[in-house]
Amino acid sequence: MPRGLSLRSKLVLLSLIVEAVMLTLLVVNSVRLSQDSLLAQARARYTELNTLFNAALAAPLSQRDYATLNEILAESERLEGIVYAVLVDRSGHVVASAGWKKGRTLPVVAPSTKVADTGAGRFDTSTQIMLAGQEYGTLHYGVSTAFLTEARVHLVRQSMLIAGVEILLSTLLLAGLGFWLTRHLASLTRASEAFAQGQLDIRLPVLSDDEVGSLTHAFNSMADAIAAQIGALKGSTAQLHEEQARLVALLHAMKLGILFADTNNRIIYYNPAFQHIWRLPMGLSLHGKFPAEAIIQTGCTLAEPDQLAELMAEPAGPHEDRQATEIRLADGRLVTRLSHPVYDNANKFTGHLWMFEDVTQEQQTAQQLIYLAERDSLTGLFNRHRLREEMEKLLADAGRTGSQGALLFFDLDEFKYINDTFGHHAGDATLIRVATELSALVRRNEVLARLGGDEFALLIPQVSDLKQAEGLADRVVRAIARLPLIFDDQPLRVTVSLGIALYPQHGSSIEELIAHADTAMYQAKACGKNTWQVYRPELDMGKEMVARLTWNDRLSRAFEKDLFRLHFQGVYHSADRTLSHLEALVRIVDEEKPEQLIMPGLFITIAEKTGKILELDRWVIGEAVATLAHHPRLRALAINLSGRSLADPSLPRYIQDTLIRHAVDPSRLLIEITETSAIGDLHDAGRFIEAVHLTGCSTCLDDFGTGFSSFAYLKYLKVDTLKIDGLFIRDLPHDHDNQLFVKSIADVARGMGKVTVAEFVEDEATLDLLTQFGVDFVQGYFLDRPIADHPALQG
Repeated sequence: MPRGLSLRSKLVLLSLIVEAVMLTLLVVNSVRLSQDSLLAQARARYTELNTLFNAALAAPLSQRDYATLNEILAESERLEGIVYAVLVDRSGHVVASAGWKKGRTLPVVAPSTKVADTGAGRFDTSTQIMLAGQEYGTLHYGVSTAFLTEARVHLVRQSMLIAGVEILLSTLLLAGLGFWLTRHLASLTRASEAFAQGQLDIRLPVLSDDEVGSLTHAFNSMADAIAAQIGALKGSTAQLHEEQARLVALLHAMKLGILFADTNNRIIYYNPAFQHIWRLPMGLSLHGKFPAEAIIQTGCTLAEPDQLAELMAEPAGPHEDRQATEIRLADGRLVTRLSHPVYDNANKFTGHLWMFEDVTQEQQTAQQLIYLAERDSLTGLFNRHRLREEMEKLLADAGRTGSQGALLFFDLDEFKYINDTFGHHAGDATLIRVATELSALVRRNEVLARLGGDEFALLIPQVSDLKQAEGLADRVVRAIARLPLIFDDQPLRVTVSLGIALYPQHGSSIEELIAHADTAMYQAKACGKNTWQVYRPELDMGKEMVARLTWNDRLSRAFEKDLFRLHFQGVYHSADRTLSHLEALVRIVDEEKPEQLIMPGLFITIAEKTGKILELDRWVIGEAVATLAHHPRLRALAINLSGRSLADPSLPRYIQDTLIRHAVDPSRLLIEITETSAIGDLHDAGRFIEAVHLTGCSTCLDDFGTGFSSFAYLKYLKVDTLKIDGLFIRDLPHDHDNQLFVKSIADVARGMGKVTVAEFVEDEATLDLLTQFGVDFVQGYFLDRPIADHPALQG
């Protein structure tokens, strides 16, 4: 069937073909049936003729009345359909004939039961002439078959006419029916073509419940689905373009040098940082080149030329560098390289991603952090953390070899006077001078450390006898006493009190050794200062030792009798003087005078010396979190923790568990630590601050500014808030130096994304200056005083 025909034409043509075939079969069958009927009638007639001929001819033939026979035959010829008649006697002689030439051979006759057209227009047959059961002759005659032919032709003509009319009517009917049935298909075709051309909103009405209606409904559903998918695809494409733009912008903004290479190791992308790291000319294009070619064309020279072969080696398939390859350049820079295979969504390898990073500064910073982790930031001496490590080694070596060591503890006498009188910069300068002088006294195997504040320690790993330690202690005391110090044109004399504890005589553990060396130092102070003492437990303790033990007992009773209390002071926004949050301050109820409170200045130092400060810090944490739980409208609460708690690795977990137990948002709790304790052991402080941040709490560096050089540590102490030391706030309107210092702190903090708090705000002028300098929050008696039932708790 031709491909160019429409569905309607194909349906009509196919129907006509089927109908023509069926009509042909019908006509043929009708002709056949008609022919059979005519033949049956002919056979019946022949039977009648045979009977008539036998009745008419039997008697004349038996009497040999040939004239009568000829008359009968001549008369029979005139009958309709008799072509000829020949009568033969028993001997085979023709005795009478009509319509047949004499002497002509008679045709072969067929049995009278088989009537058929011989093709000569007649049917030849014969019949025996019988009389009384005796045969007298045979009659041969022919019957015309024209009536059969005429009947057949007439039947075929009529059948063809009827078939033609039927086919014509069927064609018209099928054409109309096909048009009616397929009229919606044309609409579907036009709609499909329009949809294919982009008219995604085209839809067709469903006008029937038949298959065409179902097809129309399916078309509309398909159009809706395709339109939705195309819309989603367009949205995804737009989103992909946006993400691609963001990715390119991100890659361009990254400091990492990025280079993409395809499966043939050809460069398909590199970012500006790659060009900058490798000093590539801006006009040079690397697209389509091998990474090795890019390295060769750089303006950089390798510090180790042999490394060029390693850099030029192509990766073998989807290989990933597990470790960064360090590339040292001749200009002193250090560049690392990493390679990662890139896969598509089908997990098919599509190339490599090369990442180059200039880690020169990071390496220097890491080295500095390593240095700061074990060094005191102000003096450069070892810190408390490194001292403990060295003491652990001392105890381990002494346990194996049986040797003994010594620990010298000392601090500066009346150092607080220098800070209060000449300022903290003078105190810092004094500590640096002392550290420099002591460093010249110690030997290579001895460990000199600053523990914090004005406290120092000197560890002697191997001591032959007590006199060796006493000799070094005497040199230390005399060397510090000879130090020339001048502040504000005023000469000063600094002295130290030093205590000595021997291992293993005075302690078998680090804690015992430190405690006894500290006790010996206070024994030296009791003896008049500027001297040294060996730890001797039998010596009568001085007043300070008695006071310490008395306060230690009072602190124990305060814990037992629940005498600790929290008072609260408001911290306000400097701009509008609205309340931001509260700070919790600890007090002790006096046992003898319950109406009086003992201020923290009288017991915090003792608590730190005796170690009870750790228990007190946990009590403050528990009470503060409980306060936040009982007052959900209170925005936040700040608490102070001791420097001793920085070395407690379990404290952050305790904070987190307490917050969870009371269902308090961690962001409502602000942890304050003093700057001196933080920079005294930078390693522990950094670790503690990071752990507190992981709990969700904020951190604050309290008393900030005790050493101006502490600006450098803000890069490593990731606190959120800086609380400026009150020393710089009390006389701020009248002290130009303090104004410059406070403004500098505010500017640096703001630049680093930190907020600032100023305490000890006691007048309007101070508050106005702090607001002008950009200090974020203020606190002090001018705004409110610490009380137990602060109004913020009532809301």
